[in-house]
Amino acid sequence: IEDNEFFGIGDSVLAAWGDTSECLNENCSLALPTGTKMGPDGRAGEQPRGTVVRGNLAREIGLWQKQSSLWFQAVAAESVIDGNVFFNGPRAALNFNDGFGGGDEVKNNLLANTCRESSDHGPWNSWDRVPYITTNANGKASIVPKIRQVHHNFMLGTYNSQEAMDTDDGSAYIHTYANVMVYGDNGLKSDFGGHDHVWEKNLLYYVGNCYGSGFESFSWGWPGYNDGFRNNTCVFRTSYMSDCKLHPSFEANFGGNDVYSADGTLKVCGMDFAEWQKQGHDQTTTLGKWPSAAQLVAKAKALLHF
Repeated sequence: IEDNEFFGIGDSVLAAWGDTSECLNENCSLALPTGTKMGPDGRAGEQPRGTVVRGNLAREIGLWQKQSSLWFQAVAAESVIDGNVFFNGPRAALNFNDGFGGGDEVKNNLLANTCRESSDHGPWNSWDRVPYITTNANGKASIVPKIRQVHHNFMLGTYNSQEAMDTDDGSAYIHTYANVMVYGDNGLKSDFGGHDHVWEKNLLYYVGNCYGSGFESFSWGWPGYNDGFRNNTCVFRTSYMSDCKLHPSFEANFGGNDVYSADGTLKVCGMDFAEWQKQGHDQTTTLGKWPSAAQLVAKAKALLHF
């Protein structure tokens, strides 16, 4: 699906969804009613796989149905969302309803002006609540999907976006790298059991917190097993929590970040950041004062090859 212009759509522009099986156990002695293909086993291949959405322009959508996106997928896998431009929608631009199969690649997209008529989403929204069985990760039956790759996108968390990339409700197995994300309350989000989401080499501009909404140092108290936040640039309005109270599996993938506050100061775990580093924490991260707009634009252009 490529090189189209979509305007004035009543609900979502494009959607893909599939079926699994009726069986609820290995020998199917427990099963859903005939025709109810909603079980956990997706190995029969009754799903869209390898869909390519490239070079499309979409705007002013969701005129009637507000839970609308440029792209929505549920029980689908290995989609390629490449080089699209989306702006002016009521909810998220991209919505991944589950983690089925994985292997999706989202790259080179410009996403802006989402959540104009709602909140608690962003240009990206995802959930992952069901452990589907596929063979996508390594050719063997597993509930572990293939890693999703999200890279070289420009996402503006304007209007009521909570994050530029709202990886909500257990979202997992995502590698997010080399993106430019502007505004929103948080950078990396990993809540309600989210895990295995690694961010690196992203540029985060004017976010509230560099990461948040789910970690031990935040109020929800989810540990973020095997998450990562390394070698990112983060210009924050509120806080960078460093590795304060992180789960060890997250702390092992943490550091090397360049972070900037409005006045060049930062408190971590109740102490100045310099003192925090003297105690052996986060020693590869640097702290400075907000760069100029021209400097930030130059870094973004270089990263996205403008």
